[in-house]
Amino acid sequence: MKTLIVSSIAIVGLLLAGLQHQQLRELHAENVTLQQSSAEASRLKADLDKSAIDQSQDEAEIGRLREENHDLLKLRNEVNQLREARAQFEKVSAENQRLQSIAKNAAKTDSKQSMQPIVVRMVDLVNRGESTPEDAIQTFLWALRERNSDVLSHCATPKMSSQFQRYLKERNSQPFDNFVSIEIVARREPKPNMVQLGVQLDFIDNSQSPEKQSVDLTLQDGEWRVDSAGN
Repeated sequence: MKTLIVSSIAIVGLLLAGLQHQQLRELHAENVTLQQSSAEASRLKADLDKSAIDQSQDEAEIGRLREENHDLLKLRNEVNQLREARAQFEKVSAENQRLQSIAKNAAKTDSKQSMQPIVVRMVDLVNRGESTPEDAIQTFLWALRERNSDVLSHCATPKMSSQFQRYLKERNSQPFDNFVSIEIVARREPKPNMVQLGVQLDFIDNSQSPEKQSVDLTLQDGEWRVDSAGN
């Protein structure tokens, strides 16, 4: 009986030892699994953190690209505006040059074209003063006809005055005995304060061709004075 009990106890001890050993194996296996799961969790967490960082970097890059795209669109719009402004400027500049050319040509045409003739008979010449070139030339011719040295000196430049006063001293006859009238037929302004008048002297004898001269007048002290005369 005693032997049976001892044997039973030994068997129970062996069973308990085997059961304990099995539990140890199971715990070891479970520990390995847990370690693997922990490592996987750590890896997943690292991947998640990296993904978050990458996402943040991607969002920053997207923001930067959007900003660059906005600046590019803005710059492109400014370039288009500049091109339109340049095209408008070139158009206005071309139109301005065209108008200047027209005005210049018109001025040239006006300066050379014939004016409405001013016809004055020699006997009707009077002292008209020197307020206009047309008045000054008539006053100049009147002074010659009347041999008026004072008026001649005033309505002509010193060079012309001395030249014609010498001419009057050398001649006793009237300088316009052979002419019936004077015609101012053209006017041009080659430069400021200077006018050229086209003058035609008509002979009493109609068979003779009119004598044509160009007379230069300059503005001095607010009055026009005869400066030169020639064919």
